[in-house]
Amino acid sequence: MGERFKVLIADDEYWTREKFRKMIEWDEYGLELLPLASDGEEVLARMEQHRPDILITDINMPFLNGVELLEEVQKVYPDVVTFVISGYNDFEYVKGAFLAGSINYLMKPVSKIDLVNAIIKALDIIQGKRSLKAQEAKKKLEFSKAASLMQDREFSQLLEHKDMLYAPYAASSGMDAAGLSLTLIKIHNMSYLMKECGYDMNLISVKTKNRIRDIIGTGALMVFNHIYRSNEFLIVSEIERKTLVPLIKRLLEELCSWTQSPVTIVSSSHIYSLDNIQQAYVQAISLLMTRKFSSESCLIAADPDNQAGSVEVNSRFSEIQAKELRTLLKSGNQRGIYELVFEKTGIRKCKEEAWSYLEVRQTVKRVFNILLEEAEKALSPEELLQAESMAEMADKAVELLDDVYLCEVTEAMIDSVLAAGTDDAADTMQETVCQAANYVDEHYFETLTLSGLAEQFHVEHSYFSKLFKKLTGETLMMYIAKRRIHKAKEYMKENAGSLAEIAFMVGYDDYTYFNKVFRKLTGVSPRDYKKSLELADF
Repeated sequence: MGERFKVLIADDEYWTREKFRKMIEWDEYGLELLPLASDGEEVLARMEQHRPDILITDINMPFLNGVELLEEVQKVYPDVVTFVISGYNDFEYVKGAFLAGSINYLMKPVSKIDLVNAIIKALDIIQGKRSLKAQEAKKKLEFSKAASLMQDREFSQLLEHKDMLYAPYAASSGMDAAGLSLTLIKIHNMSYLMKECGYDMNLISVKTKNRIRDIIGTGALMVFNHIYRSNEFLIVSEIERKTLVPLIKRLLEELCSWTQSPVTIVSSSHIYSLDNIQQAYVQAISLLMTRKFSSESCLIAADPDNQAGSVEVNSRFSEIQAKELRTLLKSGNQRGIYELVFEKTGIRKCKEEAWSYLEVRQTVKRVFNILLEEAEKALSPEELLQAESMAEMADKAVELLDDVYLCEVTEAMIDSVLAAGTDDAADTMQETVCQAANYVDEHYFETLTLSGLAEQFHVEHSYFSKLFKKLTGETLMMYIAKRRIHKAKEYMKENAGSLAEIAFMVGYDDYTYFNKVFRKLTGVSPRDYKKSLELADF
């Protein structure tokens, strides 16, 4: 059951209309025969109400003749395919019908085969028009994506380098360089958008920016996507604060619904000129750190009297606990380490206890620094590389606001440092690990977690983690990372897109994070690796 096309037939003779109604089984061909019309005025009423795809009309009708009718239809409904029905003595009318835009005519009396052929021709024309429109829309989208990426690259540099020569661009755009404000939008989990947009980073960027502009309006002088952190969008506007805040609240609701992700929007204080945009961005990031570590979206507005956005941060991991963790690591006490890190320190309850984003980030960093110190003493270079990569994964888990994933990565890190062994796996479990590895090979670009894969293959996640490492020689997270980087290298050889686009295609929405993982696993940056390929081809 495909698309149904609507057909409207007009004739001033009742029996002719009834003949058309019964001539073919309209429903069987996926056609909807609309209520028949007896004159031109009825046709225009049906057109407005039903919007048909095909119009077949007699040339001689009262009130509004066929030629006049076709002229009106072509003016108001140019996509409708039209046919005229005429007799042998209606040449001048038929000529006028062609000039009015009709694409064919049927000679009276109209047979069943004549009608069927006319419908087939009309459907071919409709398909051709739609294909052409689709091609034009695709071409237009590609141009939009290219222009969007260029804009993002230029404006992102303003956030990274203080001495960029951006003033000519600002002047040419007619932008007022004073009294501006910066708004940071962070979409914490991009997985839904990635699937919806076919893992096309530029398409996500264009669509998101268009939604932002639709709500903020002409007051948004600059809307751009941070190319090094694909989940960050920024607005530079000249809108007064009292007007901007309601717009941002509406934008927050819209983005939460559309992205199916927690969203944080930070509205900084005014930045007076483009020279201060980097400072305003730093302030916005500082304010973002004050948000609660929860799955709820939030809006943070800067206090003009508190430019730094400073807040009181509790120390969740004391020096005494740090010494205790080092002692437990030396003794290999896994149970004690788990209790200290997850229960005493409280990482497992960070959402329940309403920790701030910064408190989680600092605590995780301190714990992992100690684990890495021990790893440097006990692990081989390959195992140490895995441990360092897991520290990067923990950072990513914090950004996702995902406490479950964070605890999974932390458990895997502890097990890796302790080199905890497992019993020999049964043949069935070996097959399970093999299936999981094959699944990763095929779905590397998706959001993959230990708990998700363990649940999919019906294994307790802690046991699954240990078993995977024992049978493959590396942790599950490292296996995923290696598969992604391997695929990224293939895309670079194929010249499949920019480095930021390739990072997105293999599952990383944050280019900075991708860059770190790539460098860890290959020893060179993605840019240097791509240059080496270009030199080799040369």
